[in-house]
Amino acid sequence: MKKYLLFFLFIASTTWAQNTLRGEIKDHHNEAAVGANVLLIALPDSQQVAGNSANAQGKFEFANLKQGSYFLKISYLGSKKYQSPTIRLGTAPISLPTIFLLPDKTQQLAEVVVKTTRPLVVQEDDKTVINVEAMNGAATLSAQEVLERTPNVLVDQNGNVQLNGRNNVLVLIDGRPTYMSGNDLSTYLKSLPAQMLDKLELMDSPPAKYDAAGSAIVNIVLKKNRLYGLTGNVSTSQSVGHTWRSYNNLNLNYRLGKLNLFGGVGLPRDANRTVTTSTRTITENTNNQQYNSENIGTNQSLGGTLRLGFDYDKSKNTVIGGQLFVQKSYRNDGAVFTNLINNEPYFGTNRGQFDWNSLSTSLNFTHKPKKPGSEWSGDVSYQRFKSEGVRNFQSSHDDNTQIFNNIFFTPATIFTIKTDYRLPISQKTTVEAGLKTGFVQNTNEADVENKLEQSFVIDPTKSNHFVYNENINAAYLSLRHTLNKKTSLQMGLRAENTNIEGNLLPNIATTGERFSQHFTNLFPTFFFRRALDSLGKHNLSFNYGRRINRPSYQQFNPFLNYIDDYTFTSGNPSLKPFYLHNLQLRYQNSSGISVGLAVDFADGLNEYLNIREGDVFVRKPFNLGKGYRFGIVSNYNKKINKYWTTNVSFQGFRFNIQGTVNGDLAVTRYVSFRFNTNQQFSFGKGWSAELYTQISARDQVFTMTMSSFYSIYVSVGKKILKDKGSLRLLIDDPTFANYRTETMTNYQNTTQYRQSQSDTRRIGLNFSYRFGNEKYTRRRQTEDAAEEERRRVQ
Repeated sequence: MKKYLLFFLFIASTTWAQNTLRGEIKDHHNEAAVGANVLLIALPDSQQVAGNSANAQGKFEFANLKQGSYFLKISYLGSKKYQSPTIRLGTAPISLPTIFLLPDKTQQLAEVVVKTTRPLVVQEDDKTVINVEAMNGAATLSAQEVLERTPNVLVDQNGNVQLNGRNNVLVLIDGRPTYMSGNDLSTYLKSLPAQMLDKLELMDSPPAKYDAAGSAIVNIVLKKNRLYGLTGNVSTSQSVGHTWRSYNNLNLNYRLGKLNLFGGVGLPRDANRTVTTSTRTITENTNNQQYNSENIGTNQSLGGTLRLGFDYDKSKNTVIGGQLFVQKSYRNDGAVFTNLINNEPYFGTNRGQFDWNSLSTSLNFTHKPKKPGSEWSGDVSYQRFKSEGVRNFQSSHDDNTQIFNNIFFTPATIFTIKTDYRLPISQKTTVEAGLKTGFVQNTNEADVENKLEQSFVIDPTKSNHFVYNENINAAYLSLRHTLNKKTSLQMGLRAENTNIEGNLLPNIATTGERFSQHFTNLFPTFFFRRALDSLGKHNLSFNYGRRINRPSYQQFNPFLNYIDDYTFTSGNPSLKPFYLHNLQLRYQNSSGISVGLAVDFADGLNEYLNIREGDVFVRKPFNLGKGYRFGIVSNYNKKINKYWTTNVSFQGFRFNIQGTVNGDLAVTRYVSFRFNTNQQFSFGKGWSAELYTQISARDQVFTMTMSSFYSIYVSVGKKILKDKGSLRLLIDDPTFANYRTETMTNYQNTTQYRQSQSDTRRIGLNFSYRFGNEKYTRRRQTEDAAEEERRRVQ
């Protein structure tokens, strides 16, 4: 730590008193004028001194300028050309007031129709920014659909997110963890209209201010309303396949003076049908035992969401805000399974009813001290989740029928406090620091009742009560420094102290089990960016970060969970987190080409294995070993012409994984790739179309191989109701190919084939409409490098 501090101070001491001119540009909608062309002209001869483009926040900067008089010329699509008054630059740097551009037509407001285009993909020092409004038909999409169509992002049928081929991605909303599993998160994002999204921030190696958990981060940034009066939007999405899904939302916002109130309600109906087939062959000496099974499962959930909040401009430099978010869902599911064991049939059913609800509250503030560019922010949040229900199982063979119930109760609470402070110590150097503490308690109660004659009796050998407590304390320090007008760097160090306690409570059939883990880790990050030419059209960047992947709460629970008579799942209290080192070297140019070389090193990888115990198989997580991958990450985004915009992404990696499986050393080496392409078409008069395809090659972990798969999405849309409404017809996965098969070969004398196919082939119709006053307000404050922190005050 001492070495880091000394290096920070050394950098800072060399950067005082620079002649710099910086500013920020916004269009007539009060949005950042991303990509606006800025020319710096010297007086009195009117010679161009330098040129630049506004970044993703609409900001620009000219460094190392001589004393003298200058003026700016700014041009931006859909806006009038702007020429500034004379700017006199002396020995002190100058930060200009926010520059607002006027629309290029001077008709009355109701008649002005100006179209501005933000690029879909913007590469920044420490993240890739996806501007949601640049997606064709975004007004009719959900947040889940936006995520599925984002370059380099893959969402599987269980709602799990991958970024550049990395699993265990942490999904944030306005910088906050969601604490939701794959399916729950997917359901929530399907009910969140894309009209509420500003952008997605994709971070392979997140800066030190973010939690170190997860192999990468996807941060969903919501829009902050800047319009006076009442505004809102209503949307509905209907789709059918084997099941019917419906997502309906109304969102309102009212701004008056210093106070902004917002709220929304949602009525989602989610449903799915999954067919799982498997074949298992066990070889003992010369005898083979054959297990064949088919499981057809269906589920549906009907729920509601309520979101209320405010933000209040307490003073010129202070904003406070709060939010309440409530979710409730009723879920019914059922499955019918058939097992054929050495030609002997076994039949069974399971049916469940569940009540799931959550409550989230938060208070936050942002304060700007007198020193320009400094900022102090804080956040307190409390979340409570609860799921309870009962599942009924029946299995039969010949004349023998077994009936039992599994009763679940799984409450969880999460409490976090965090604060961040940013301080510019010179015009080119900014230091940021922060503290965070969080407490989690997760309880899992599962009682099994066997039916004996006419009544149900609790079976303590199959019941369990597991309590998990976690406390994580964190502190970080980071530095951002501009070496010159072509070169910038950012470095940080985050310390996290983790304390875990688990307790499987005893009952009359078991003595229970306790475990605890306590450890402290350091997570360094480093980012370097260099412009290869004077206009910044060609850039080279390098980033490094260390990450941690902690097991989920239930992965520690050692109790056996029943799937069918021959299949169980279980946690592992000995499971440890695994650590990941990410390195990437990337080239990017203004033509939309981005190519990077990436290397990841992992230690303590955890994966699920199917462990054979007699005739029964238990799916259980283990720390298997270590490994690395290296390869290429690339993206091409280009507006070919006024009708056609293309985006093509490719990631290809070679994997090398080493570990111990069932006491034997195992090595896996293979090559895999991901490819997706998004073609967007605009035909005029409000018509548009989209074609999205993705291909994923096979993956392999020791004895388990996951097959390749592909999917296709097609949509056609039309703007209606004076461009305030949108209709979109969509067809998803028409070839019914969005699924994977798993093959386990020669492990514990067992070969297994498993295929699971969900309800992905669908046709749907989406409608959205925005309404209300469209007069905007100029913010009293300008956004800066900590834009994301203020956006949390929603």
